[in-house]
Amino acid sequence: MNRRRERNAAVAEGLERLDAGLAALSEAAGAGRASPAAFRRIDAGLRALVDRAGTLSRDLDPVRWPRFVFDPGDPATVGRFIALATVAQPRAPLPAVERFHGSGVYALYYRGGFVPYAPIRGAETPIYVGKADPASDTARTPVDQGSRLHDRLRDRPRNIGKTKGTLDPADFDCRFLVVQTGWQGAAEDYLIDLFRPVWNNETDICFGLGKHGDAPSTRSNRRSPWDTLHPGRDWASRDPKMVDARPRARILADLAEHFSAATIYRDLDRLLKDFIDEPRQL
Repeated sequence: MNRRRERNAAVAEGLERLDAGLAALSEAAGAGRASPAAFRRIDAGLRALVDRAGTLSRDLDPVRWPRFVFDPGDPATVGRFIALATVAQPRAPLPAVERFHGSGVYALYYRGGFVPYAPIRGAETPIYVGKADPASDTARTPVDQGSRLHDRLRDRPRNIGKTKGTLDPADFDCRFLVVQTGWQGAAEDYLIDLFRPVWNNETDICFGLGKHGDAPSTRSNRRSPWDTLHPGRDWASRDPKMVDARPRARILADLAEHFSAATIYRDLDRLLKDFIDEPRQL
């Protein structure tokens, strides 16, 4: 009984300290609007605290909680199953995809010899995940959607092929899935969250594959990490005043750090097991 009282007192004291800390943070934040970068850091920190608080509340509850409530209307739930359907598609050589109708999601896989990407060479972890939106928000058939997904897949080897000696379009495979209009975004979000592909903006390492150049007179336009690591696109090299958004050495270090900590799926069995394990409630 004494242990229980001590634990309850410790929890109450901790809640008081947390409340005081949040009050101090609110007062500090009220002094003025944060910069966009500072806001993103604060927002991420607050979301992490909310998640930890929710986990603690469930752990303290004497009655067991399910890990999640299955909600077929939740975009994350739909995204998970669309992602599973995407992974179930056969891999195809990226440059050889024939034209087809439809919009949806796709993933690019690397099997070449560029040394910094060796950890995912030939793996089931993609180097990039993307989506192609339909020609119209009201499109209901693949014909209505247009050949948007194929067009995006055709554009990727064109960009890759412009690099000078670092990449070869023939070293890439792809998977793709035509998706009913409106759900491609949820599928892309889930795939990015699962795989953390190093070419995606969200992973914040080697982004810039889809970037297009603007004249310096229009706005400041720094060379993307992708173009720094894979030089060759004209817009990223023609202006002598253009500078790298990040130095090459940092990009390589970020890649090495990411791969040392990330889950790399070497085969489909492990990937499918994680898909199956994730929705288990207890």
